[in-house]
Amino acid sequence: MTISIRKWFLLGALVGFSASAFAAPYPLGSMTCADIGKFASEAMSWRESGIKKDEALAKLDSRSFNDPVERQNLEGVLRMVFGRYGDSWTKESAGNVLRTDCEAGR
Repeated sequence: MTISIRKWFLLGALVGFSASAFAAPYPLGSMTCADIGKFASEAMSWRESGIKKDEALAKLDSRSFNDPVERQNLEGVLRMVFGRYGDSWTKESAGNVLRTDCEAGR
């Protein structure tokens, strides 16, 4: 059974669109993925030193940001660090995981 060229083209376009939609990174503002990882390590050190989530959010609020999306991203990092993911992370692994996820567009 042969598939017409048109069907191949449509199939290729659909696959290409799907791959680009899933691989597109989320907006970072002026931050880099390395910055996200560095903040994750910093937040994990806060958690390890006994700082509570509310205190970490207050520290986040005291920072200045070049773009509102940066605060949103770092708040998401705090949620992960102070949530169940953080239960199994170290300072180093938190930074590595979130930097790598950022680079993968997750």
